[in-house]
Amino acid sequence: MAEKTIRVGELLTRAGILRKQDLDEACNIAQDTGQMIGKVLIMSGFVTKEDLQAAVEAQSLVRDGHLELELSFMAVSAASRGRITLEQALDQLGWQPQSTMPSARLGELLLSSGVISPEQLNQALNEVRESITPLGAVLIAMGAISENVLRDALNVQSEIRQGKRTKPDGVAHLSKFARAQA
Repeated sequence: MAEKTIRVGELLTRAGILRKQDLDEACNIAQDTGQMIGKVLIMSGFVTKEDLQAAVEAQSLVRDGHLELELSFMAVSAASRGRITLEQALDQLGWQPQSTMPSARLGELLLSSGVISPEQLNQALNEVRESITPLGAVLIAMGAISENVLRDALNVQSEIRQGKRTKPDGVAHLSKFARAQA
């Protein structure tokens, strides 16, 4: 199974929230300054933090095979227009998960493997919501994980999404890898 990928900027554009020229401008700024594209989009006033959060959540659902791409555009658009969460927008659209595939969210994998505690995950997720910084970068800054553990976790996440590894096998691998790194 091929991994389903869509960039957040493309998702926001196809949902009608972000104009293509604004995305291009934000990409140039991000490249010139080294800032994350999401942060640039918000700081430039092109999207709200809530719009970006909805797009990131939709991106994850699409990648995990739980949400069809076309429905993700409609849901992100509805969330933005209605100033509601993606979950509320999906509920209004009558969405039910179509896949039995396990989710492969980074925080969930790290928590299930015992690499991080529930408290560390909650603290990191709160920081992600406030700073628009990726979860892995926040966990590294907190000292909860190393760059090597993050790299391995992202690889496991990708393999689960591609169907190359089961979630239980990925969790076991991460647990063993993290212990070996300690």
